[in-house]
Amino acid sequence: MLLQLLHLAQAGLAAYGGQQSYVAITNLRKYEDASKKLAKVSSEAEHQRQQTYATQASGVAALLLSFLASMLLARRGSVYGVFLRYLIPIAVAAALTLAREHIRGFGAGKTPGLTGALPKMGEYEEAERRTHSLISALDLLTLSWIATWVVALVIGY
Repeated sequence: MLLQLLHLAQAGLAAYGGQQSYVAITNLRKYEDASKKLAKVSSEAEHQRQQTYATQASGVAALLLSFLASMLLARRGSVYGVFLRYLIPIAVAAALTLAREHIRGFGAGKTPGLTGALPKMGEYEEAERRTHSLISALDLLTLSWIATWVVALVIGY
């Protein structure tokens, strides 16, 4: 029962991260036309544009994996073989860590609020804040998967 509650909490946290990512992507898409125009004259701008979408996609993929795995284990965790029950938390924690590091690696050196002085860039700034919230959600999810793995080892499914 304890593991089911932990997995349901993980699903809720993944949904929260998904909401943060959705808002960030929606706000970034508002600058799609401007970024395309800039990308036509700057290869660095095109690279930044592609990397922005790639990092958001990796975050969404990791959140989706976490959500689906937590729901499967909460619903029918004891049905799966011992190997899968103990492998899934490790695999999901690894995927979350990779996504988190991918997003952090791209955003290294960026500070939320830095673009606040630029006119008409409020939604872009909000997208950056939401991306930092997404990173926090990925951090918590990674820790929660490690914790559920430890609890599963101690009390079993």
